[in-house]
Amino acid sequence: MNDELTRLARSLRVFFCDSDGVLFSGSVLMGMPHKAKQRSHIDGQGISLLRAAGIRIVFITNEKDDHAAAIRETVEKFNSLPSSKPQKNDGWEPVVLFEGRGGEKKLEAAENFLREHHLTMESAAYMGDDINDAPLLLKVALPAAPVSAEEAIKKIAKFVSERPGGAGAIRDFVNTILEARGIDPLTLPTQ
Repeated sequence: MNDELTRLARSLRVFFCDSDGVLFSGSVLMGMPHKAKQRSHIDGQGISLLRAAGIRIVFITNEKDDHAAAIRETVEKFNSLPSSKPQKNDGWEPVVLFEGRGGEKKLEAAENFLREHHLTMESAAYMGDDINDAPLLLKVALPAAPVSAEEAIKKIAKFVSERPGGAGAIRDFVNTILEARGIDPLTLPTQ
């Protein structure tokens, strides 16, 4: 890991993340009552590890309405974990979801979140996989991409995962962040 990535990882306070192509594989199974999307549980565990390390999680997706059902359900699950329920203000911060935001609207959603929470782009990372993610990737301090991302996006990224979106890309990012911070993942609560 290079010095710049280590420095950026140590200053990270918020992780913005796309859904399709990053948390989910980007494939959609059709012909079912609802569109089915695939994700890896190791990425979900990675989200929990970041939350346990005090990093805010915000998903920003172009999907909306029924098309956003999978990410909406996933965020609800993250927010229903036992550690997500504050007891004496010691619970994890809730995972936030912005739907129907593509391109410049992703950037706008991130800027509004940062302003509301008194954070800056210098403390933010974003993982995206396609050209509609470029505006936000170009603004955050730590742009990241799955190995399965479009080449133009990987050229922007300061971190590219070894595993593809929906199959460990987020966990690769999380493992790198924790390593840079000197945090043993086995010492963090997992839910």
